[in-house]
Amino acid sequence: MMLRPAAFKFHRLLLPRYALPVQGKNVTANVACRGFASLESSSLSSWTDQFLDATASLRSDISFTESADMLRTICQTDLLKGTDIRDAPERFFEAHRILARHATNHGPGFWVRFTVHYNLFAGTILAVGTDDQVERLRDYQAKGQLGCFALTEKLAGVQSGLVVQTTAEWKEDKQTFILNTPHEGARKNWISQGFSADKAVVVADLTVGGERVGPHAFVVDFRSNGELLPGISVDDMGRKTVGNDLDNAWISFDQVELDKSAMLAKYAHITEDNKYEVLFKGVRPFDMIGQRLYTGRIAVSQAALEYRRQLFKQTKEYSDNKQIFSFKG
Repeated sequence: MMLRPAAFKFHRLLLPRYALPVQGKNVTANVACRGFASLESSSLSSWTDQFLDATASLRSDISFTESADMLRTICQTDLLKGTDIRDAPERFFEAHRILARHATNHGPGFWVRFTVHYNLFAGTILAVGTDDQVERLRDYQAKGQLGCFALTEKLAGVQSGLVVQTTAEWKEDKQTFILNTPHEGARKNWISQGFSADKAVVVADLTVGGERVGPHAFVVDFRSNGELLPGISVDDMGRKTVGNDLDNAWISFDQVELDKSAMLAKYAHITEDNKYEVLFKGVRPFDMIGQRLYTGRIAVSQAALEYRRQLFKQTKEYSDNKQIFSFKG
């Protein structure tokens, strides 16, 4: 299914809002032009066929480790890149629609896993990372490394994201951040793919020079050769009614040391003289992190419509072919 031009215009208004005009350039307009050029070509149809083939064997009667390995394999095909939410958004949304068709038979697990990696993890790096940090997405993809998005905390409740008690403190003497979970209520909670991810975008309340400057995003190395790195603890949230091919975890950090480059620094950074500096007046990094919810809601809405179509198709096929009792003549 392709987006109709009128519908695509609406999506273009919402999708690039995470990218503000920078240095006098109209980023939104540039992205829209690229999107239309790609949408109107025949390449999307060919790409769709390839993605359908790559996902034809999806299953849900497997462990979350096997499910994660399936996503690693898809990532390494390079069919959908971590930057395609910006460079080829029609592919990004088409992929979500295709995977939604599987949900009628296999549940939502793999779809959630997919969007956590591409929208929440890679999308956040793309939205608030520097050029060098965005470039790392290529390396992650080539190695089949998966990411999760650690925002929600146990005691945040309905204010998830607004209440962030995980801390990150800049240590001037070591030139590092110390990531810490101060109490059980600050644990990251219900983190999809948290049990199998190699990397994580972690949102933590940053303190620089004794002053709190609000929530910021950090890219954290989670595992090395499949093993959790020191200071990081995870546990399974337990069995769910559906989608058990997807792992959900709570995550805790105990004085985890992060390099200066771990902080996603497109909109704010630590200067050479150890000061916190906002690079664009009036733009808070956390506001830009929140833009992932816009693209996520579009993807969820389109997936719901595709799920409905697939469910109707299957129901109609069943009813059209069901044998019923009738009198002869």
